[in-house]
Amino acid sequence: MFLQNLQFLVIPLKSSKMFEHKINFGGIKENILIKKNIFQPNLTTQLSYETAINIIKNQYEVLDLGCGSGIIGIMIMKKFPNVKMNCSDVDSNSIDLTIKNFKKKKIKADIRKGDLLEVWINKKFDYIINDVSGISSSIAKKSIWFSNNVPCDTGKDGSRLSVKIIKNSVKFLKKNGILQIPLISLSNIKKIIDTANIYFSEVKIHKSKDWFLPKEMESLKELMYKLKKLKYINFSEKFGKIVCNTAIAVCKGPKKK
Repeated sequence: MFLQNLQFLVIPLKSSKMFEHKINFGGIKENILIKKNIFQPNLTTQLSYETAINIIKNQYEVLDLGCGSGIIGIMIMKKFPNVKMNCSDVDSNSIDLTIKNFKKKKIKADIRKGDLLEVWINKKFDYIINDVSGISSSIAKKSIWFSNNVPCDTGKDGSRLSVKIIKNSVKFLKKNGILQIPLISLSNIKKIIDTANIYFSEVKIHKSKDWFLPKEMESLKELMYKLKKLKYINFSEKFGKIVCNTAIAVCKGPKKK
C-alpha cells in the first residue's frame, strides 16, 4: 500500500537552508525545523515513533540513536514528559539542528555528537531507538534520500550499521532494556534478524508497511534486481512498480556477551 506520509521521502537534498516543516504522525502534528541536507522524517520515522510510544514508560531513560532533526525524541517527550531523553548523531549538522529544535520546544535532552554508541560509554538505557541509515549503500548513493552530507556507511547489503548496533547495544542496555530497530527491505533483513536473535531473547515485528519505490528512483530497477539476486535486498513488483517494505522490530532480553 502506498502511504500518504511517503511524501517526506521525495524532498530533494540540495540546500542547507533551514525551514519549518509540519510532521503529522497518527494525527499528531508537530512543527520542527528541517534542513534539506539532513535526512528527512519519513515512513521509518513514523513507524519508529508509533512503535516506541506503545512500549516506552514515563520514567524511562531513552536514546534516540541517529536523531537527525530530533523529531522522534521531541514527539516522545510531548507524550511522556518525564522520560529522560538522550539523542546522538554522527553528523554535526544534525546535532546542531536537534539542539535548535529542542530549544524551540523548550524541552531538555542530553544531545551528543558521535559515531553510533561510542559517545555513550558508561551509560545504560531502558530503551534505544535505532534510527540510523539502514539501506544498501549501492542504492543510497544513487537515491533521492541521501546527499554527500548525509552519511550512509551501510555496506552493499545495508546491514553493516544495524548489525554493529545490535552487537554493541547489549552493553548499553539495562537488565530489562529494549532495542528497537528498523527493517527495510532494501537491506539484508535476514542477516539483521539472525544477529538480533543471537544477542536478544525475543525479537518481534511490531509495525510493517509496504510502499512503492518513488518514481524518481525507477532508473535503479536493474541495479536492484542485481542486488536481489545476491540476496542483499528484497522487494516485489506489481503493476510495473517496485514494492518495498519497512518494518520495526523490538528486541527484548539482552543476552550477556
